[in-house]
Amino acid sequence: MTHFEGRQDCGISSEELYVPPVSSSERGPSSVPYCKNRATLLEALNGGGRHGFDAPFSPQGCHYRWYSTPEICMILDRFDGVIFIGDTLLRHVYTAFNILQRENAALGGLKQWDMSDADLHTCRCENQFIKPDCSKFAVMDSEEVKKGDASSSHRSPYFCDRTRHVYLPITGSPAADSLHTVFTKLADANPDSYKPIPVIHSLSLSASLSWPTTTASMDEWLALADASQRNMPFLWLGPVAAGHLKPPGQILSQGNNALWHFTVEMAKEARHREMDSLGMYNLTLQASSWDGSRYGEKVSIVQAMMIINWLSRLESS
Repeated sequence: MTHFEGRQDCGISSEELYVPPVSSSERGPSSVPYCKNRATLLEALNGGGRHGFDAPFSPQGCHYRWYSTPEICMILDRFDGVIFIGDTLLRHVYTAFNILQRENAALGGLKQWDMSDADLHTCRCENQFIKPDCSKFAVMDSEEVKKGDASSSHRSPYFCDRTRHVYLPITGSPAADSLHTVFTKLADANPDSYKPIPVIHSLSLSASLSWPTTTASMDEWLALADASQRNMPFLWLGPVAAGHLKPPGQILSQGNNALWHFTVEMAKEARHREMDSLGMYNLTLQASSWDGSRYGEKVSIVQAMMIINWLSRLESS
């Protein structure tokens, strides 16, 4: 990320985000322990953690990769689309997903062509994630960037834009019919194509960690995917941990005890439905949070890269 626009202004260091595995000279370069397949990747990411507060995340057993932007493009080219469905947690991940593809740490998750000079100043870097007034500028669909960026005085295009991706905001189940329409249209866009359309799904705090609501949402979107008769692999994304700034009044209902039980049970429910599952609890347990629920740009970028690793391990047909 050394060449990303705004990286220094945003205070982002690659070493803070990711430490690659180092093979010993005795074992040789062929022994670098990158995860061999999707199952070991998810096991490593779910079982890892931080060795110290705000230290880089370390997976357990084998390592994930930090892909370059051209490599991300090659991964996305294997799909007919990518769909993100979830609440604020997933919107932050999708914002970071756009930052990685636009190589812009300062404004890469936003529709900068719709923003005033004051907005551009206010919503930079961390504020893309933590300021409520900036959320209305968040990119929700890659088509928005393809159409809008060309009219901007300060351009920030995608490095590649051949695969459409969208974020569908939900807070419960059932979701709005308009979101079902977007989902169905994307699934039906190339009916004869062999390429999959991966779906990343998450729901937690906006649904008050309700188990029935969350499982109903899983079933809702899986049913739509089945009806499309397309190959649509699902990844369930679990909730983040509660930061130390979580308000005392929320500790009982949204504290780490409740979040951990929700994480474990929803992972079981996801696997029962043949969805892959990736937890965010260990990643955030020793990370700095602005309010006990939101973790900002650095954590979101790592989350997005974890999802890209999952995408890289999916079969392309």
